[in-house]
Amino acid sequence: MTAPAAAPAARRAIRPLAGTVRQTLRLTRTEFVLFYRYRMALYVALLPVAFLLPAFITEGGEIRPGVDAGAYFLGGAFPMLAVTVGIVHVSNVYAARRESMILKRFRLSGVAPAALFGATTLSVLGVVAVQSAAVIAVTAALFGTLPADPVLLVASIVLVTVTMSLLGAVLSSVARNAESAQMISMIPFFGLLAVSGLYLPAELLPGWALTITGLLPMAPAVDLARSAYFGRDFVAGADGAVATGIDLWLIAAPGLAVLLAWTALSIVLLRFVRWDPRRAK
Repeated sequence: MTAPAAAPAARRAIRPLAGTVRQTLRLTRTEFVLFYRYRMALYVALLPVAFLLPAFITEGGEIRPGVDAGAYFLGGAFPMLAVTVGIVHVSNVYAARRESMILKRFRLSGVAPAALFGATTLSVLGVVAVQSAAVIAVTAALFGTLPADPVLLVASIVLVTVTMSLLGAVLSSVARNAESAQMISMIPFFGLLAVSGLYLPAELLPGWALTITGLLPMAPAVDLARSAYFGRDFVAGADGAVATGIDLWLIAAPGLAVLLAWTALSIVLLRFVRWDPRRAK
């Protein structure tokens, strides 16, 4: 008697999850279409090109034995793609949709918040994946270098992209409209880039500052990307000793833990996302 009664209950529990997944996939397809049609989104997608110019200026020197300075820069540039599309684009999109009542209509029509956030995140992941593939192709063509540990590289890119996309949605609640979201998003955007270690070597920072930046998502993501790309220990300003296999993953474990913590925190912060337009008092 108990087993037959439990089966319908299990099906009822699974049904809402399946509905959310279907909603997420449908909305993701729409997000890709809108991304292609939205001029501001295309601008944000191309913006990282300007930030990659130092790779071509530094080409030819070695920052570590056997590691070209240009390749070293490009190997750590993947989180920069994530913060550009995730923070700048998503905050703008959510602010614009909130003010035009689109978010509220979604919620009133029964679309789950998880489907909305999931669709946005998947679309950002798709864009960052294309950008990352282009960076890998350029790095391979110019420097003959391919990722030493593709799985670790993908893990770091996915984690930082998910975090930045969700934080971009949270950030939209601070902005009154899409225009103010563009300006407000520049604060965390440039702030995270400044402490990421991508442009300024971590060795230049005092110990206390290095500790703080290591707890933020960008610096660990850049270190992980470089370590995964070159198969060396580039975590927290290390000397770049060769590391492969399980040794490389053990080196990367603290950085992965930081990114996982930020991913969890960003999910918690989603409860503060505003669905109704902000009206002047």
